Amino acid sequence: MPQFDVTFFESQIFWTIVSFIILFIVLDRFVLPRIANILKKRTQLIEDEIAEAHRKREEAETLKSEYTGKLADIDKEAKKMFDESEKRIVEKRNQLMGEWKDEMERNKRQFLEDAEVTRQQAIRDIRKQSADLIVSATEQLIHHKMDESDAQDALNKSIDELKNHKNN
Repeated sequence: MPQFDVTFFESQIFWTIVSFIILFIVLDRFVLPRIANILKKRTQLIEDEIAEAHRKREEAETLKSEYTGKLADIDKEAKKMFDESEKRIVEKRNQLMGEWKDEMERNKRQFLEDAEVTRQQAIRDIRKQSADLIVSATEQLIHHKMDESDAQDALNKSIDELKNHKNN
């Protein structure tokens, strides 16, 4: 094998060194700067994205704190509106209950007045009927001379007339 022949070692070493130097120069001048440029661009792109993410995160936190404040204000406003509404409902209920009580009191007074008028009318009717019966009984007594049984019959007749008059 010619690779292991000692006479060719010097030339092989020379050309190996020359090949490595040429490879290093090509890599150093052309390939590595492009790779470094690509890595630099990638690094810059990643850093920009991280910075943008931090900026958006801060913006989101700012918006979150603003919305939290707004939600707290809205919650306070809703509680205030609820309390006012509840207060108006209680006031309206109390007003309606007062009006109802007044109406019931008026109805009670009117009923009592009507009952008193009816009672007075009944008393007048009873007095009138009693007076009529007394007058009728007296007339019968005056026009007739009555004995005990005739008086009892007249009284029973007057009571029957009173009952009939009452039923009519």
